[in-house]
Amino acid sequence: MEKVVIDTNVLVNFFLKTGLTGKAKDTIKYVLTKSTPIVFTNILEETTFILIREELMHKGIEKFYDQRDFIEKNGYETLFVYRKFIEFLMKFDILILENRCDIEDYQNIMEKFRLLPNDVLIVATCKHYGIKKIATFDEDFRRVEV
Repeated sequence: MEKVVIDTNVLVNFFLKTGLTGKAKDTIKYVLTKSTPIVFTNILEETTFILIREELMHKGIEKFYDQRDFIEKNGYETLFVYRKFIEFLMKFDILILENRCDIEDYQNIMEKFRLLPNDVLIVATCKHYGIKKIATFDEDFRRVEV
């Protein structure tokens, strides 16, 4: 089966109730049934961070340092959304691949396609592993041929 990277924005909208949740569910279902789903380590980190941040904001803890202090004091016991994400990755045996890239490719992709650094890392890692598709809502990837 073809390998498809699932981007952070699809995952976050899948786990949080947003205007894109329905589209995210359809995208995830398609990727799970028609391909080999992949998550890179930077996507794992970014998705986990956003889910924790959003859950803490929902609890009224909005500032970054207040969130950090909350976690230091209370741990993760009262946080549930990020756990659902981790359970999802395990349940569906999502392949987690380390980010890999050549520094020259990284710079060339950044300058050629005018992408932000995290998106450059995703594209460069796709190139490294020979992955041609990214499940994403990010319009910036439309400028890129992976």
